[in-house]
Amino acid sequence: MESIRRKPLSAFFRCGLTLLGLTCLPGMADARPKLLPSEQFPGPWLEVTQEIRDVLVLNKVSAGSQAVGRQSSHNPDEYLLYCTRDEKLWTSWRVQPAANKVRGPGKLFEGIAPSDSY
Repeated sequence: MESIRRKPLSAFFRCGLTLLGLTCLPGMADARPKLLPSEQFPGPWLEVTQEIRDVLVLNKVSAGSQAVGRQSSHNPDEYLLYCTRDEKLWTSWRVQPAANKVRGPGKLFEGIAPSDSY
C-alpha cells in the first residue's frame, strides 16, 4: 500500500520541478545586459521617413510638426523619435514601421538630447 502512495507523491514532485524549470528558464534566456538608451539608439539623428510618418498617421499620432529619429542598434526596424510643435516641449516615441507599432508619448531619454538642427 505504501508504494501506491509514493508514486503519486513522486509524480507530484516531478511535475512541480518541471513547472519550476519552465517558469525560470524564460527569465534566464534574456539574461543579456540591458542597453542604455544612448547605446540602443546611438545616432546620428535622421530625417523621419515617409514610412514612419505613415505609421504615425495610421496610429492617429499627431506628435508635432518637427520630428527626428534614430535607428536602434539592437533592432534595425525600431526607431526612437523626438517630436515637437514649438521646439520647447519634446516627446519621445518608439516606432516599429514593419509591425505598425507606436509606443509613446514619453519623456526624452537621459543622454540623448534633441537634435541641434531645429
